Amino acid sequence: MADTSGKTQSGESDVLVYLLCRVAAAIFNIVAVALFTRLSDAHLYGEYLIGFSICFIVYSLTVQWAVFAHFGTYTQEAADRFAGSLLVISAVMTIPALSVIAVLAATDTLEIHIAWGSAFLAVCFTAYFASTEIARARLRPGLVAIATILRSALSMLLGCAALYLFDSPTALLMAIGIGYALGAIPIFVFLARTSWAKGFVWPLKSDVWGMLRYGWPLIFAFGASAGALNIDRIVLEHYTNAASVAPYGAVMDLMKQTFLVLAEAISAGYIAHARKHMLNKDEHEVGQVLRRSFISQVFIVVFGTTAFLVLGRLVFGIILAPSYVDTALEIMPFLLIGNAILILRAHYFGQIIYLGASSMLELIASVAMVAAAVVAAFMLVPDMGPKGAAFSFAIGQMVALVILIVGAPKAARMPIDWVSAGMLLAAGFSLTVIGLELQVLIGHLWANTISILLIGIVSAFFAIRWNIFNIGEVAGKLMGKMSRA
Repeated sequence: MADTSGKTQSGESDVLVYLLCRVAAAIFNIVAVALFTRLSDAHLYGEYLIGFSICFIVYSLTVQWAVFAHFGTYTQEAADRFAGSLLVISAVMTIPALSVIAVLAATDTLEIHIAWGSAFLAVCFTAYFASTEIARARLRPGLVAIATILRSALSMLLGCAALYLFDSPTALLMAIGIGYALGAIPIFVFLARTSWAKGFVWPLKSDVWGMLRYGWPLIFAFGASAGALNIDRIVLEHYTNAASVAPYGAVMDLMKQTFLVLAEAISAGYIAHARKHMLNKDEHEVGQVLRRSFISQVFIVVFGTTAFLVLGRLVFGIILAPSYVDTALEIMPFLLIGNAILILRAHYFGQIIYLGASSMLELIASVAMVAAAVVAAFMLVPDMGPKGAAFSFAIGQMVALVILIVGAPKAARMPIDWVSAGMLLAAGFSLTVIGLELQVLIGHLWANTISILLIGIVSAFFAIRWNIFNIGEVAGKLMGKMSRA
C-alpha cells in the first residue's frame, strides 16, 4: 500500500470530510426512499422516477459537460474567472435543456405534467452542481459538505410534504428541485462574500473557449452515459408500466445512497489532489494518490456488495414498502454487478480524462455503453422484465469499463494494486459464503447478527491496516490518548 504520510497533500483529510458528509446525506436519502415508497403508490412513484430519469439524461446531455470541463481546465490563478465561465455556460445551456423537455412533452413522449416537474428540476440541478463544482475545485470540502447535507435533508422534508399535500409526481419532482436549489445557497453566499465582494467576475473569451474545446466531446459522452444509466427503467416502463419501475428504481436508488455515495466521496477527494500533483509534475505522488483511490474503491465495492448479498432481505424489509421486497430481491444480484462495475468505471478508471487522457476516450466509452445497454434492454426486458433491465444495465457498464482500460494511453494508465484487491475479494467472498450458509443453518435472525459483526470486524481491520478513509490514523490517535489517560 501507499505510504500514508502527507495525508493532506494526498487528499486523506478531504476524503474523510466528503465521506462523512456523504454518509449523512445518504441517511437522509435512504429515509426519503422509505418514506416516499410508503406515502405514494407504485404508479405515482414510478412516474416520479421516469421524470427524474428524463431530467437527468437531458441535464447530462446539455449542461453537465460544463461542470467537468471546469474541473479539467481549472487553474488556481484564474479561479474566479473559471467560476464565472462555469456559471455563464451552465445558464446558457439550460435553454436547450428546457427545449428538449418541451419537445418530449409536445410529442407526447413525456406527459406534460411530468415535463413541468422535470424542467424545474433541471434548472435546480444546474444551480446546485455548478456551485458544488466551484467549491470542490477550490478544495473547499466543508462547503461541499454543507451543501450536500442541506440538499438531502430538504429534499426529504419537502418531498414528504409534497406527497402528503398534493399526492402528485409533479409536486414531488418540484419539491426535490427546491431542495437542490436551497442546498446551493451556502456556496453562493460564500462566493458573494469573497470572490464577488466587488462584483461578479466575468470570464474572458479565452476561458469560455478553453472549456468548450476541452468539453465538447463530453456533451455527447455524458448524454450517452446518462442514457445508459437510465435506459433500463425507461424501456421497462415502455414494455410494462410505471408501477413496475417503482421497486426497480427504489432498489437502484438505495444502492446509490449506500456504497455508490461512498465511491463518489472517494473520487471527489482523491482525484482533485491527484490532478494537483499532476499539474505540479510530481508523478510519484500522482501514482501514490491513485493507488489509494483504487484500493478505497475496491474496498467499497467488495464490502458493499457483500453486505447487500448477505443482508439484502433485512435491509429491503426495513426500508422499502412491503410490496417492493420480492421484486427487489430478484433483481438485486444483477444490479449489484452493474453497480460494482459502475463504481470502477465512473469513479476510478473514468477519471483518467482529468489526468492526461483525451476526453474523446470518455466519448467512445459512453457511446459504446449506451449502444450496448439499449440493445440489451430491448432484447432482454420483453421476456425477463425487471431482471432483464438490470442485466442490460450491467452489460452497458462492462462494455464501457473495458474500453476505458484498454483504450487508455500507456503513459496515463490508472494503476492497479492487484495484491490488495485480491485480498479484499477473498475476504468478501468468504464473508458472503459464511453469511448465506449461516442463514440455512441457524435462521435469519442469528445469521444476520453474526454477519453484521463479521463484516464490521473484517472491514474495520482492512480500513485500519491500510488507513482507508483516514481511519487508521484516527484510530492511532485515539489509542494514543487512551494509553496516556
